[in-house]
Amino acid sequence: MDIIGLILSFTGAAIIFFFGLPPRVRESGKSFLALEGEDRDEIKKGKRYRKISKLGLFLLAVGFLFQLLEKVICH
Repeated sequence: MDIIGLILSFTGAAIIFFFGLPPRVRESGKSFLALEGEDRDEIKKGKRYRKISKLGLFLLAVGFLFQLLEKVICH
């Protein structure tokens, strides 16, 4: 159970690292001005990233729970 918890926690952390919401600061230094309108592709992308990052948090929590159960039950 301990190994499963570690694997789940590592996977969750990796997902959060790669799919966490992107920063609002652009590294290129360029700025853009949008006066009106919505970019539907960006809305979909934001929703997808949010769902995947929540999956990462869930995996971290389940991994922690597995590790905790291993320590409580076996010791």
